[in-house]
Amino acid sequence: MKRYIKQTICILLVAIFCGCSLNIPPPDQFSDPDAITTVSTARSLLTSAYISYPHYEYQLSILGEDFCPTNLSGKDVSQQNLYRWQDNSINELAGEIWSTYYTTIAYCDVLLERLPNVATANASEESEKKQIASETKTLKALCYFKLLQLFATPYHKNINADGVVIKKRIGVEVVARSSKSDCVTYIRTLLLDALAQSADTDKNGWLSKTAIYHILSQLELYAGNYTKAAQYAEDVLSRAEDAWFTGANYRYLWSANSYEGRIFAFNITNPYYTSIQYDEPNGDYFAVNPKVEYAMSDVRREYNLYPFTMAGESRNLFGKYNMNNRKGEANNYVDMMRYAEAYFIAAEAYCRSGEESTGISKINHYLSLCGANTIPVTLTGEELIERIISEKLNEFVGEGINYLDIKRLANNDLKRYTAWGKSTYTTIRKESYKWTFPIPASEYRYNQAVSQNDGWPINR
Repeated sequence: MKRYIKQTICILLVAIFCGCSLNIPPPDQFSDPDAITTVSTARSLLTSAYISYPHYEYQLSILGEDFCPTNLSGKDVSQQNLYRWQDNSINELAGEIWSTYYTTIAYCDVLLERLPNVATANASEESEKKQIASETKTLKALCYFKLLQLFATPYHKNINADGVVIKKRIGVEVVARSSKSDCVTYIRTLLLDALAQSADTDKNGWLSKTAIYHILSQLELYAGNYTKAAQYAEDVLSRAEDAWFTGANYRYLWSANSYEGRIFAFNITNPYYTSIQYDEPNGDYFAVNPKVEYAMSDVRREYNLYPFTMAGESRNLFGKYNMNNRKGEANNYVDMMRYAEAYFIAAEAYCRSGEESTGISKINHYLSLCGANTIPVTLTGEELIERIISEKLNEFVGEGINYLDIKRLANNDLKRYTAWGKSTYTTIRKESYKWTFPIPASEYRYNQAVSQNDGWPINR
Protein backbone atom coordinates (compact mmCIF):
# COMPACT_ATOMS: atom_id res chain seq x y z
CA MET A 1 0.00 0.00 0.00
CA LYS A 2 2.79 2.43 0.92
CA ARG A 3 4.52 1.55 -2.34
CA TYR A 4 1.42 2.63 -4.28
CA ILE A 5 1.22 5.91 -2.37
CA LYS A 6 4.87 6.65 -3.10
CA GLN A 7 4.32 5.87 -6.78
CA THR A 8 1.38 8.27 -6.81
CA ILE A 9 3.44 11.10 -5.34
CA CYS A 10 6.37 10.49 -7.69
CA ILE A 11 4.21 10.46 -10.81
CA LEU A 12 2.39 13.62 -9.73
CA LEU A 13 5.68 15.38 -9.12
CA VAL A 14 6.81 14.40 -12.60
CA ALA A 15 3.60 15.93 -13.95
CA ILE A 16 4.65 19.31 -12.53
CA PHE A 17 7.70 19.47 -14.74
CA CYS A 18 6.57 17.67 -17.87
CA GLY A 19 4.46 19.02 -20.70
CA CYS A 20 1.33 21.07 -20.63
CA SER A 21 -0.21 21.68 -17.23
CA LEU A 22 -3.61 20.39 -18.36
CA ASN A 23 -2.11 17.52 -20.33
CA ILE A 24 -2.71 15.36 -17.28
CA PRO A 25 -2.17 11.58 -17.55
CA PRO A 26 -5.17 9.28 -17.13
CA PRO A 27 -6.09 8.44 -13.53
CA ASP A 28 -4.49 4.97 -13.54
CA GLN A 29 -1.16 6.68 -14.17
CA PHE A 30 -1.56 8.70 -11.00
CA SER A 31 -2.23 5.81 -8.68
CA ASP A 32 -3.31 2.24 -8.61
CA PRO A 33 -7.11 2.11 -8.14
CA ASP A 34 -6.54 -0.01 -5.05
CA ALA A 35 -4.12 2.46 -3.47
CA ILE A 36 -6.73 4.84 -2.01
CA THR A 37 -9.21 2.60 -0.24
CA THR A 38 -8.94 3.66 3.40
CA VAL A 39 -9.39 6.92 5.26
CA SER A 40 -5.70 6.99 6.18
CA THR A 41 -4.51 6.61 2.58
CA ALA A 42 -7.03 9.25 1.45
CA ARG A 43 -5.67 11.64 4.07
CA SER A 44 -2.13 10.86 2.86
CA LEU A 45 -3.02 11.83 -0.70
CA LEU A 46 -4.71 15.00 0.55
CA THR A 47 -1.52 15.83 2.45
CA SER A 48 0.36 15.52 -0.84
CA ALA A 49 -2.14 17.92 -2.40
CA TYR A 50 -1.52 20.43 0.39
CA ILE A 51 2.23 20.10 -0.10
CA SER A 52 1.91 20.68 -3.84
CA TYR A 53 0.13 24.03 -3.40
CA PRO A 54 2.44 26.72 -4.81
CA HIS A 55 3.53 29.88 -3.03
CA TYR A 56 3.99 33.06 -5.04
CA GLU A 57 3.28 35.54 -2.27
CA TYR A 58 6.71 37.14 -2.68
CA GLN A 59 6.46 37.51 -6.46
CA LEU A 60 2.98 39.06 -6.20
CA SER A 61 4.27 41.44 -3.55
CA ILE A 62 7.03 42.54 -5.94
CA LEU A 63 4.34 43.27 -8.54
CA GLY A 64 2.22 45.21 -6.05
CA GLU A 65 2.86 48.25 -3.87
CA ASP A 66 4.45 46.33 -1.02
CA PHE A 67 8.10 46.96 -1.83
CA CYS A 68 10.55 49.41 -3.34
CA PRO A 69 14.03 48.60 -4.70
CA THR A 70 17.18 48.91 -2.60
CA ASN A 71 20.72 49.65 -3.73
CA LEU A 72 21.11 45.88 -4.22
CA SER A 73 18.13 45.29 -6.52
CA GLY A 74 20.31 45.35 -9.62
CA LYS A 75 22.26 42.37 -8.27
CA ASP A 76 19.35 40.11 -9.27
CA VAL A 77 18.19 41.12 -12.74
CA SER A 78 15.29 38.65 -12.80
CA GLN A 79 13.72 40.14 -9.67
CA GLN A 80 14.42 43.66 -10.86
CA ASN A 81 12.75 42.95 -14.21
CA LEU A 82 9.71 41.50 -12.46
CA TYR A 83 9.44 44.65 -10.34
CA ARG A 84 9.58 46.68 -13.55
CA TRP A 85 6.84 44.52 -15.09
CA GLN A 86 8.96 43.35 -18.01
CA ASP A 87 6.93 41.18 -20.41
CA ASN A 88 9.36 38.26 -20.35
CA SER A 89 9.41 38.16 -16.55
CA ILE A 90 5.61 38.19 -16.24
CA ASN A 91 5.34 35.58 -18.99
CA GLU A 92 7.78 33.28 -17.21
CA LEU A 93 6.03 33.69 -13.87
CA ALA A 94 2.64 33.06 -15.50
CA GLY A 95 3.86 29.76 -16.92
CA GLU A 96 4.99 28.56 -13.51
CA ILE A 97 1.80 29.67 -11.78
CA TRP A 98 -0.50 28.05 -14.37
CA SER A 99 1.33 24.74 -14.20
CA THR A 100 1.65 24.46 -10.44
CA TYR A 101 -1.92 25.43 -9.54
CA TYR A 102 -3.34 22.98 -12.06
CA THR A 103 -1.08 20.27 -10.65
CA THR A 104 -2.65 20.79 -7.22
CA ILE A 105 -6.07 20.65 -8.87
CA ALA A 106 -5.06 17.33 -10.42
CA TYR A 107 -4.24 15.94 -6.97
CA CYS A 108 -7.68 17.03 -5.79
CA ASP A 109 -9.46 15.52 -8.80
CA VAL A 110 -7.74 12.17 -8.33
CA LEU A 111 -8.66 12.08 -4.66
CA LEU A 112 -12.29 13.06 -5.28
CA GLU A 113 -12.56 10.29 -7.88
CA ARG A 114 -11.12 7.74 -5.45
CA LEU A 115 -13.14 8.76 -2.36
CA PRO A 116 -16.35 6.86 -3.22
CA ASN A 117 -14.33 3.62 -3.02
CA VAL A 118 -12.93 4.43 0.43
CA ALA A 119 -14.45 2.09 2.99
CA THR A 120 -15.24 3.23 6.52
CA ALA A 121 -15.49 1.01 9.58
CA ASN A 122 -17.35 3.33 11.95
CA ALA A 123 -18.99 6.72 12.38
CA SER A 124 -15.67 8.38 13.18
CA GLU A 125 -14.13 7.24 9.90
CA GLU A 126 -17.24 8.28 7.99
CA SER A 127 -16.97 11.75 9.50
CA GLU A 128 -13.29 11.91 8.57
CA LYS A 129 -14.10 10.85 5.01
CA LYS A 130 -16.57 13.72 4.69
CA GLN A 131 -14.00 16.10 6.13
CA ILE A 132 -11.42 14.94 3.58
CA ALA A 133 -13.93 15.54 0.78
CA SER A 134 -14.66 19.01 2.20
CA GLU A 135 -11.00 19.98 2.43
CA THR A 136 -10.26 18.63 -1.05
CA LYS A 137 -13.07 20.66 -2.63
CA THR A 138 -11.99 23.74 -0.70
CA LEU A 139 -8.37 23.40 -1.82
CA LYS A 140 -9.52 22.89 -5.41
CA ALA A 141 -11.74 26.00 -5.18
CA LEU A 142 -8.86 28.00 -3.74
CA CYS A 143 -6.63 27.06 -6.70
CA TYR A 144 -9.27 27.99 -9.27
CA PHE A 145 -9.93 31.29 -7.52
CA LYS A 146 -6.25 32.22 -7.58
CA LEU A 147 -6.03 31.31 -11.27
CA LEU A 148 -9.12 33.38 -12.04
CA GLN A 149 -7.77 36.42 -10.21
CA LEU A 150 -4.49 36.27 -12.13
CA PHE A 151 -5.44 35.09 -15.64
CA ALA A 152 -8.73 36.94 -16.17
CA THR A 153 -9.46 40.63 -16.49
CA PRO A 154 -11.10 42.40 -13.50
CA TYR A 155 -14.46 40.76 -12.89
CA HIS A 156 -16.62 43.86 -13.33
CA LYS A 157 -15.17 44.41 -16.81
CA ASN A 158 -17.51 42.10 -18.72
CA ILE A 159 -18.39 39.11 -16.55
CA ASN A 160 -18.90 37.02 -19.69
CA ALA A 161 -15.30 37.44 -20.85
CA ASP A 162 -12.85 34.55 -20.61
CA GLY A 163 -11.91 33.23 -17.20
CA VAL A 164 -9.83 30.05 -16.86
CA VAL A 165 -10.09 26.43 -17.98
CA ILE A 166 -12.36 24.39 -15.72
CA LYS A 167 -11.32 20.74 -15.74
CA LYS A 168 -14.22 18.36 -16.37
CA ARG A 169 -12.31 15.11 -16.05
CA ILE A 170 -8.88 13.68 -15.29
CA GLY A 171 -6.71 13.34 -18.37
CA VAL A 172 -6.05 15.23 -21.59
CA GLU A 173 -8.69 17.79 -22.52
CA VAL A 174 -9.11 20.24 -25.37
CA VAL A 175 -11.45 22.75 -23.80
CA ALA A 176 -12.06 26.50 -23.98
CA ARG A 177 -11.85 28.85 -21.05
CA SER A 178 -15.10 29.27 -19.13
CA SER A 179 -16.49 32.76 -18.66
CA LYS A 180 -15.59 34.68 -15.52
CA SER A 181 -19.19 34.39 -14.39
CA ASP A 182 -19.25 30.62 -14.89
CA CYS A 183 -15.93 30.29 -13.07
CA VAL A 184 -17.28 32.17 -10.06
CA THR A 185 -20.41 29.98 -10.07
CA TYR A 186 -18.26 26.82 -10.23
CA ILE A 187 -15.98 27.96 -7.40
CA ARG A 188 -18.97 28.97 -5.28
CA THR A 189 -20.59 25.56 -5.84
CA LEU A 190 -17.40 23.77 -4.77
CA LEU A 191 -17.25 25.83 -1.59
CA LEU A 192 -20.92 25.38 -0.68
CA ASP A 193 -20.59 21.63 -1.25
CA ALA A 194 -17.51 21.66 0.98
CA LEU A 195 -19.36 23.64 3.63
CA ALA A 196 -22.16 21.07 3.71
CA GLN A 197 -19.65 18.25 4.25
CA SER A 198 -17.32 19.98 6.69
CA ALA A 199 -17.02 18.43 10.12
CA ASP A 200 -14.76 21.37 10.96
CA THR A 201 -11.26 21.28 12.40
CA ASP A 202 -9.08 23.50 14.57
CA LYS A 203 -5.81 22.43 12.94
CA ASN A 204 -3.91 25.34 11.34
CA GLY A 205 -2.83 23.18 8.41
CA TRP A 206 -6.28 21.83 7.46
CA LEU A 207 -8.98 23.79 5.67
CA SER A 208 -11.77 24.32 8.18
CA LYS A 209 -15.36 25.53 8.00
CA THR A 210 -14.08 28.99 8.93
CA ALA A 211 -11.68 28.85 5.97
CA ILE A 212 -14.59 28.07 3.65
CA TYR A 213 -16.55 31.07 4.92
CA HIS A 214 -13.43 33.17 4.44
CA ILE A 215 -12.90 32.15 0.80
CA LEU A 216 -16.60 32.71 0.15
CA SER A 217 -16.26 36.26 1.50
CA GLN A 218 -13.26 36.86 -0.77
CA LEU A 219 -15.11 35.40 -3.76
CA GLU A 220 -18.26 37.48 -3.25
CA LEU A 221 -16.23 40.67 -2.79
CA TYR A 222 -14.40 39.84 -6.04
CA ALA A 223 -17.73 39.28 -7.81
CA GLY A 224 -19.28 42.47 -6.44
CA ASN A 225 -21.89 40.70 -4.30
CA TYR A 226 -21.24 42.97 -1.35
CA THR A 227 -24.10 41.96 0.93
CA LYS A 228 -23.06 38.32 0.69
CA ALA A 229 -19.40 39.24 1.18
CA ALA A 230 -20.23 41.08 4.39
CA GLN A 231 -22.37 38.20 5.67
CA TYR A 232 -19.63 35.63 5.11
CA ALA A 233 -17.01 37.93 6.64
CA GLU A 234 -19.23 38.28 9.72
CA ASP A 235 -19.48 34.47 9.89
CA VAL A 236 -15.69 34.42 10.06
CA LEU A 237 -15.47 37.18 12.66
CA SER A 238 -18.03 35.46 14.89
CA ARG A 239 -15.29 32.88 15.51
CA ALA A 240 -12.57 35.44 16.33
CA GLU A 241 -11.44 36.85 19.66
CA ASP A 242 -10.26 40.42 20.16
CA ALA A 243 -7.30 39.25 22.24
CA TRP A 244 -5.73 37.68 19.15
CA PHE A 245 -5.03 41.11 17.67
CA THR A 246 -3.65 42.94 20.69
CA GLY A 247 -0.19 43.35 22.12
CA ALA A 248 2.35 40.59 21.76
CA ASN A 249 -0.27 38.11 20.54
CA TYR A 250 0.20 39.48 17.03
CA ARG A 251 3.67 37.92 16.92
CA TYR A 252 2.26 34.41 17.15
CA LEU A 253 1.08 34.75 13.55
CA TRP A 254 4.73 34.58 12.49
CA SER A 255 5.84 31.98 15.03
CA ALA A 256 6.79 28.39 14.31
CA ASN A 257 3.91 27.02 16.38
CA SER A 258 0.24 26.41 15.71
CA TYR A 259 -1.90 29.40 16.70
CA GLU A 260 -5.66 29.73 17.02
CA GLY A 261 -5.45 33.29 15.72
CA ARG A 262 -4.87 31.93 12.23
CA ILE A 263 -7.72 30.71 10.05
CA PHE A 264 -5.54 28.60 7.79
CA ALA A 265 -1.82 28.24 7.20
CA PHE A 266 0.12 25.83 5.04
CA ASN A 267 2.66 23.69 6.87
CA ILE A 268 6.05 24.04 5.20
CA THR A 269 9.36 22.26 5.61
CA ASN A 270 11.43 24.14 3.02
CA PRO A 271 12.85 27.66 3.46
CA TYR A 272 10.28 30.35 2.78
CA TYR A 273 10.70 33.96 1.66
CA THR A 274 14.46 33.63 1.32
CA SER A 275 14.65 35.11 -2.20
CA ILE A 276 14.26 38.67 -0.91
CA GLN A 277 17.57 38.45 0.96
CA TYR A 278 20.81 39.36 -0.85
CA ASP A 279 22.92 38.11 2.04
CA GLU A 280 23.02 38.30 5.81
CA PRO A 281 25.42 41.24 6.32
CA ASN A 282 24.44 43.45 3.36
CA GLY A 283 20.63 43.39 3.29
CA ASP A 284 17.78 42.66 0.87
CA TYR A 285 16.91 43.25 -2.77
CA PHE A 286 13.75 45.09 -1.72
CA ALA A 287 12.66 47.23 1.23
CA VAL A 288 9.16 48.06 2.42
CA ASN A 289 7.48 50.77 0.36
CA PRO A 290 7.71 54.10 2.27
CA LYS A 291 3.94 54.52 1.86
CA VAL A 292 3.51 51.67 4.37
CA GLU A 293 3.40 53.55 7.67
CA TYR A 294 2.49 52.69 11.24
CA ALA A 295 1.81 54.73 14.34
CA MET A 296 4.38 54.22 17.09
CA SER A 297 1.64 52.59 19.18
CA ASP A 298 0.75 50.10 16.40
CA VAL A 299 1.71 46.56 17.47
CA ARG A 300 2.15 45.54 13.83
CA ARG A 301 5.09 47.91 13.40
CA GLU A 302 7.42 45.63 15.38
CA TYR A 303 6.69 42.54 13.30
CA ASN A 304 5.97 43.92 9.82
CA LEU A 305 9.12 46.06 9.60
CA TYR A 306 12.72 45.03 10.18
CA PRO A 307 15.10 47.97 10.77
CA PHE A 308 18.43 47.32 9.06
CA THR A 309 21.34 49.54 8.07
CA MET A 310 21.87 49.65 4.31
CA ALA A 311 23.80 52.22 2.26
CA GLY A 312 24.72 54.03 5.44
CA GLU A 313 21.18 54.55 6.75
CA SER A 314 18.62 52.66 8.80
CA ARG A 315 16.05 51.21 6.41
CA ASN A 316 12.74 49.41 6.90
CA LEU A 317 13.20 45.95 5.46
CA PHE A 318 10.36 43.45 5.36
CA GLY A 319 9.64 41.75 8.68
CA LYS A 320 7.39 38.71 9.23
CA TYR A 321 8.98 35.66 7.54
CA ASN A 322 12.04 37.63 6.42
CA MET A 323 12.67 38.75 9.98
CA ASN A 324 12.47 35.14 11.14
CA ASN A 325 14.99 34.10 8.49
CA ARG A 326 17.39 36.85 9.52
CA LYS A 327 17.07 35.89 13.18
CA GLY A 328 17.54 32.20 12.48
CA GLU A 329 13.97 31.35 13.51
CA ALA A 330 11.93 28.75 11.66
CA ASN A 331 9.00 29.50 9.35
CA ASN A 332 6.83 26.41 9.80
CA TYR A 333 3.61 28.01 8.60
CA VAL A 334 2.62 30.25 5.70
CA ASP A 335 -0.42 32.27 6.78
CA MET A 336 -2.90 32.11 3.91
CA MET A 337 -6.04 33.23 5.74
CA ARG A 338 -6.11 35.53 8.73
CA TYR A 339 -9.04 36.89 10.71
CA ALA A 340 -7.80 40.42 10.08
CA GLU A 341 -8.76 40.16 6.42
CA ALA A 342 -12.37 39.51 7.34
CA TYR A 343 -12.47 42.96 8.97
CA PHE A 344 -11.23 44.57 5.76
CA ILE A 345 -13.60 42.57 3.56
CA ALA A 346 -16.57 43.40 5.79
CA ALA A 347 -15.61 47.07 5.95
CA GLU A 348 -15.27 47.45 2.18
CA ALA A 349 -18.44 45.44 1.51
CA TYR A 350 -20.51 47.49 3.96
CA CYS A 351 -19.22 50.76 2.50
CA ARG A 352 -20.04 49.65 -1.04
CA SER A 353 -23.51 48.58 0.10
CA GLY A 354 -24.36 52.06 1.37
CA GLU A 355 -23.58 51.27 5.01
CA GLU A 356 -20.49 53.44 5.35
CA SER A 357 -20.85 54.09 9.07
CA THR A 358 -21.02 50.33 9.73
CA GLY A 359 -17.99 49.77 7.53
CA ILE A 360 -15.94 52.46 9.29
CA SER A 361 -16.96 51.11 12.69
CA LYS A 362 -15.95 47.60 11.67
CA ILE A 363 -12.45 48.50 10.45
CA ASN A 364 -11.82 50.98 13.25
CA HIS A 365 -12.58 48.29 15.81
CA TYR A 366 -9.74 46.21 14.40
CA LEU A 367 -7.34 49.15 14.03
CA SER A 368 -8.00 50.16 17.64
CA LEU A 369 -7.12 46.65 18.81
CA CYS A 370 -3.79 46.96 17.00
CA GLY A 371 -3.07 50.40 18.41
CA ALA A 372 -3.24 51.91 14.92
CA ASN A 373 -4.62 55.27 13.85
CA THR A 374 -8.30 54.92 12.99
CA ILE A 375 -10.12 56.07 9.85
CA PRO A 376 -11.92 59.44 10.17
CA VAL A 377 -15.69 59.02 10.26
CA THR A 378 -16.00 61.95 7.83
CA LEU A 379 -14.54 60.01 4.89
CA THR A 380 -17.02 58.87 2.24
CA GLY A 381 -17.18 57.36 -1.25
CA GLU A 382 -14.04 56.39 -3.15
CA GLU A 383 -11.84 58.28 -0.71
CA LEU A 384 -13.08 55.97 2.04
CA ILE A 385 -12.50 52.85 -0.07
CA GLU A 386 -8.98 54.02 -0.92
CA ARG A 387 -8.23 54.48 2.78
CA ILE A 388 -9.46 50.97 3.60
CA ILE A 389 -7.25 49.51 0.85
CA SER A 390 -4.30 51.57 2.11
CA GLU A 391 -4.80 50.23 5.64
CA LYS A 392 -5.11 46.75 4.18
CA LEU A 393 -1.65 47.14 2.61
CA ASN A 394 -0.27 48.07 6.03
CA GLU A 395 -1.74 44.87 7.43
CA PHE A 396 -0.82 42.44 4.66
CA VAL A 397 2.41 43.92 3.33
CA GLY A 398 4.51 41.18 1.75
CA GLU A 399 1.66 38.64 1.64
CA GLY A 400 0.73 39.10 -2.03
CA ILE A 401 -2.73 40.55 -1.39
CA ASN A 402 -2.21 44.15 -2.47
CA TYR A 403 -1.54 43.30 -6.12
CA LEU A 404 -4.85 41.41 -6.32
CA ASP A 405 -6.71 44.32 -4.72
CA ILE A 406 -5.27 46.89 -7.14
CA LYS A 407 -6.14 44.69 -10.10
CA ARG A 408 -9.65 43.99 -8.79
CA LEU A 409 -10.42 47.67 -8.32
CA ALA A 410 -8.70 48.82 -11.54
CA ASN A 411 -8.89 52.45 -10.36
CA ASN A 412 -5.26 53.52 -10.10
CA ASP A 413 -1.99 53.45 -11.99
CA LEU A 414 0.91 51.70 -10.29
CA LYS A 415 4.20 53.48 -9.61
CA ARG A 416 7.54 51.77 -9.97
CA TYR A 417 10.17 53.43 -7.84
CA THR A 418 13.89 54.01 -7.86
CA ALA A 419 16.00 52.88 -4.87
CA TRP A 420 14.33 53.48 -1.49
CA GLY A 421 11.22 54.89 -3.19
CA LYS A 422 12.74 58.33 -3.60
CA SER A 423 11.35 58.94 -7.09
CA THR A 424 9.21 57.27 -9.75
CA TYR A 425 11.06 55.14 -12.30
CA THR A 426 8.00 54.40 -14.45
CA THR A 427 4.24 53.98 -14.17
CA ILE A 428 2.10 50.95 -15.04
CA ARG A 429 -1.18 52.31 -16.35
CA LYS A 430 -4.38 50.85 -14.99
CA GLU A 431 -5.40 49.99 -18.56
CA SER A 432 -2.21 48.00 -19.25
CA TYR A 433 -2.66 44.50 -20.66
CA LYS A 434 0.08 43.35 -18.27
CA TRP A 435 -2.36 43.29 -15.35
CA THR A 436 -3.83 40.09 -16.82
CA PHE A 437 -1.32 37.26 -16.95
CA PRO A 438 -0.78 35.54 -20.32
CA ILE A 439 -1.97 31.99 -20.92
CA PRO A 440 1.35 30.13 -21.18
CA ALA A 441 2.57 28.68 -24.46
CA SER A 442 2.67 25.23 -22.85
CA GLU A 443 -1.13 25.39 -22.66
CA TYR A 444 -2.31 26.81 -25.97
CA ARG A 445 0.33 24.87 -27.91
CA TYR A 446 -1.58 21.67 -27.10
CA ASN A 447 -5.05 23.02 -26.37
CA GLN A 448 -6.30 24.58 -29.60
CA ALA A 449 -9.55 25.64 -27.92
CA VAL A 450 -7.95 28.00 -25.40
CA SER A 451 -7.74 31.74 -26.09
CA GLN A 452 -4.90 34.14 -25.30
CA ASN A 453 -5.38 37.33 -23.31
CA ASP A 454 -5.29 40.63 -25.16
CA GLY A 455 -1.86 42.14 -25.66
CA TRP A 456 0.07 38.90 -25.28
CA PRO A 457 1.44 37.01 -28.32
CA ILE A 458 0.58 33.42 -29.22
CA ASN A 459 3.78 31.45 -29.82
CA ARG A 460 2.64 28.00 -30.84
